[in-house]
Amino acid sequence: MAEYKLEMKNISKSFPGVKALDQVQLSVRPGTVHALMGENGAGKSTLMKCLFGIYKMDQGEIYLDGNKVEINNPDDAMLHGVAMVHQELQPVLARSVSENMYLGRFPVKKLGPIQMIDHKKMNQDTEKWLAELGLSYNVKAPLSSLSIGQMQMVEIAKAVSHDAKVIIFDEPTSSLSAKEVEFLF
Repeated sequence: MAEYKLEMKNISKSFPGVKALDQVQLSVRPGTVHALMGENGAGKSTLMKCLFGIYKMDQGEIYLDGNKVEINNPDDAMLHGVAMVHQELQPVLARSVSENMYLGRFPVKKLGPIQMIDHKKMNQDTEKWLAELGLSYNVKAPLSSLSIGQMQMVEIAKAVSHDAKVIIFDEPTSSLSAKEVEFLF
């Protein structure tokens, strides 16, 4: 077993007129929680967006469980077991809680040559993931019926449901109530 779950070595990223990251190092041991702290513009979100494949690094290497990985986009990140809960929510308010949990990865069932979304499985799985976090929302209700904090908790459940090795939280408490923050930590 590798000593580190995640290693980011010599990560550099520039934008026009600014060097956002310069030879950054980050090592994370299995089973630990880390917080990146710093002033606005220090590069915290930029580093995490490089890890999740939103930004392409100018230089550097990423290792997961001791293996070098190439992460060029969020799909690559998810395939390597990296999930991200973004500060800016982008929910589909008219869709149900369970549909938001499974956007882009709906479970399907076959009826002969036809594939259909398996709503029963999707709803059951969503209830299971929410229950793991101590939540009990109506999974068939439109997401718009939830508070912003509850929507953020659905996003957290969504990240956990990906069976991720590493979950990135970009300012996860910015839209949560004091009670939700206490529950999260």
